Amino acid sequence: PLILGLLTENEIGLNYLMLTVGGLITLIDFGFAPQFGRNISYIYSGAQELKEEGVDIPKNSIEINYQLLAILVYTARYVYRILGLIAIVFLLSFGSLYIYQVTDGFSNVDNSLLIWVIFSFSVFFNIYFSYYISLLTGKGMIMESNKANIYSKLFHIILSFLALYFGFGLLGITIVGLFSPFIHRFFSRNFFFTEELRNRIDEYRVSKNEVKSLFSKIWFNSKKLGIVTLAAFAITKFSLFLAGLFLPLGVIASYGLMMQITGIISGLGIILFITYQPKFSFYRVQEDHKSLINLFSSTMFVFYFTFILGSSVLLLLGPSILEWIGSKIMLPSFSILFIYLLVSLLETNHSLFANLITTKNEVPFVKPSIISGFFIILGSYLSLKYTSLGLLGLILVQGFCQLAYNNWKW
Repeated sequence: PLILGLLTENEIGLNYLMLTVGGLITLIDFGFAPQFGRNISYIYSGAQELKEEGVDIPKNSIEINYQLLAILVYTARYVYRILGLIAIVFLLSFGSLYIYQVTDGFSNVDNSLLIWVIFSFSVFFNIYFSYYISLLTGKGMIMESNKANIYSKLFHIILSFLALYFGFGLLGITIVGLFSPFIHRFFSRNFFFTEELRNRIDEYRVSKNEVKSLFSKIWFNSKKLGIVTLAAFAITKFSLFLAGLFLPLGVIASYGLMMQITGIISGLGIILFITYQPKFSFYRVQEDHKSLINLFSSTMFVFYFTFILGSSVLLLLGPSILEWIGSKIMLPSFSILFIYLLVSLLETNHSLFANLITTKNEVPFVKPSIISGFFIILGSYLSLKYTSLGLLGLILVQGFCQLAYNNWKW
């Protein structure tokens, strides 16, 4: 609320564009996060080897292979160090050119170049430390993962509040964001690496060949998930990136606000699904399909209920609440908001089903995702370039492209 009330329209617009570019660069993860998380779950469910496709079904009682776990942890750490370095190079080069373009040569937002450089380094550290999320969720330590997230977010919120209150603006928020990943890493590391686990892992010397061999198995499906994730970004977020080149920052801010609030509603709805992801993998390993379907069904019911309730509140009370807090940015019109919420409901719905399919360590939806992403990017560009539909055109392009196949297929 303070951001909406204290920052200028241009600062709010730049903030949403930075978050979008930051979201784009996190796609450099390329499917590693879910793959590492699932393989951690397989190990803790008794799998004695990791496969390119399919799951190793333990024949005896569940026994954790700590040598395999040690190799996986070292592999994750190595991969994310490389990914972080690639990200910072991309952000400081091509990313800087994009921000230069949308801010009229770093002129319509104070300290925009410095803000961007600091933001770029915060993205680097977020990527580098993000493998801890896979470790915790894969082990089933959902509470601990959420605690680490809550502590870092509280730190971020409190210091951002102070930065805004004392007039440091978007620069202050960006500086705070640089330190937040270290808070998350501190708690995540302490939660996962208990003294007993450290002692067990330290018993094994992990060689480069072992890391290379395991990486090749992880990469087999990671590259597929990476392509799907890239397509998903094109489907859900790239329109905002394109809009930055055609629409005023004030309109971008309104669009970004709608996407952010809808994302919060979706995020609340899928909490139970995310919580039980390690359990889904466990049931796959145990071949307990009935329990898998029953648990998945309950998480979907919670999602539907939460999303419909949250959307109703947003449609009926959202504009009034924004006016009450003194926001300089308002939501788009009722009709645009309603259509966007419907498109988002269908998008998240089929994404959750697709996510369940991946617990078989199979990714059958690569080609449809690529095709959908391509046509959404093309349609969004054509809509912005040759029509006056603005935000409505972007939403309709996404909706119709997804209705053609993905919304119902999976």
